[in-house]
Amino acid sequence: MTPLSNRTIEALVKNYTKAFKSNKSMSPHKLRHTYGTNLMEQSGDIHLLTQLGHTSTTTAALFTNTEQEKAKKAAKQLGERRINFREND
Repeated sequence: MTPLSNRTIEALVKNYTKAFKSNKSMSPHKLRHTYGTNLMEQSGDIHLLTQLGHTSTTTAALFTNTEQEKAKKAAKQLGERRINFREND
């Protein structure tokens, strides 16, 4: 049996995610990142992220600031809504 090629894996991930996410496909990298983010949020253990192939916890630390990023995104959206509200008033 021969190993799957990178393109085959990409096609499989895109097809399966498209089937489950209302015609929105996902790349293998995005799927991996989503898994890592969820794992970090649920476990809080950065050392579990070595499952993703990171050799250093410094690299894995990219998944630890998800809550801060969500807060920044929410604040930005709120600011945009305020601007739009003022313009339409």
